[in-house]
Amino acid sequence: MPKTNDLNDVMVGKILILNILFHVLSGIFTGVWIADLVAPTGDMTLLTWLETIMSAVAIAAGLSYGSYIALTHIPTVPKAKRNQVMGIFVAAYVAVAIMLGIASSSVLASASGEVAHMETSLTTQTEATQARQRAAASLINRSSVMNDCVSSAGNMSIQEVGTGVYSGEGGNIGQVATALTNISEGCANARAAIFASRAKLERLFFRIDRLLIDTRRVIDSDMERHEKMVAVRKNGENFTRLTREVNDALPVEAVQAVADAMRKDWLAAGLPPSAAAAITHNFDGMAEELTEGLDDIAALKEKAIPTMPVVSNMAYLALYPEATIAAIAVGACIELIPLGGILLGFVMVTQKGSGGGGNLLRPSEVATPPRRVGRPRKA
Repeated sequence: MPKTNDLNDVMVGKILILNILFHVLSGIFTGVWIADLVAPTGDMTLLTWLETIMSAVAIAAGLSYGSYIALTHIPTVPKAKRNQVMGIFVAAYVAVAIMLGIASSSVLASASGEVAHMETSLTTQTEATQARQRAAASLINRSSVMNDCVSSAGNMSIQEVGTGVYSGEGGNIGQVATALTNISEGCANARAAIFASRAKLERLFFRIDRLLIDTRRVIDSDMERHEKMVAVRKNGENFTRLTREVNDALPVEAVQAVADAMRKDWLAAGLPPSAAAAITHNFDGMAEELTEGLDDIAALKEKAIPTMPVVSNMAYLALYPEATIAAIAVGACIELIPLGGILLGFVMVTQKGSGGGGNLLRPSEVATPPRRVGRPRKA
């Protein structure tokens, strides 16, 4: 029957071999991660290959030697300091394992992270486009208020010139008529700006829709990963440019200027009280309709335009945990399973009890009483 210490030695040897295999795997993943850092475009030179290979070998060799030290040398430390030394080793190993686990996870999650990044960018761009389409439709719908403004202000100006009904007896007919005419012309100019921007916005939204469709086609295509990312980023830059043109084409300022003109303090401007009251009464409602939701549209123009920023593979782990959770789990297993093996081997080597461990003497080493030499005692 095999001796307990022999069994422990065999198990520790197997654990060490298993750890070395995991450390080699960790070194490979780390090498891929380093290759992505030193050659982000994928073009590897002799120097970058040398850096990658040496880094992978250093990681695998360092971790393997650390496992060897933990399983063969730390158990020989005196018992008083053994637990302290092992605690320091485990803390250092966990710190290294966390960093290497993140590196391994980022390598494994690169493909799914890129897809999630592109999908999220496309969704954000689509939502931004829809928000601006609603804003444009809201501004265009205000043209009916402009029509009422032009008609009402023009008719009031004509009545004022003919009868002086708004300025009152002894009032300045010309001043009141001029103010009404200015309001009518301002509404007409704003209406023209809305109609001009509508044609331009339709062309811009058509181009943006085609761009978003092309982005969807690229994401769903079988293109090489790097080429796909380049194509999507290029579309993102074009989207930013077109969206900036859309912001410039939204006639927020023209509509706001007309509303401000309607709400002017006509009494302070020198108009007779009756004329100021008539203008305020007729145009306050129109100004309210023109400015409803206008601040939100103005804020939308100032809002940052969504695009597709360049992020590292490691950032995918934090940005899209739902898409990368499997890679995170695999990376953690690759780095933590060897630690479990080290702790198991350490316990097996240092255990005490009936099974015998590293601190118990082998049966062949147990002291036997010395034989007595000489003549046997007489009975």
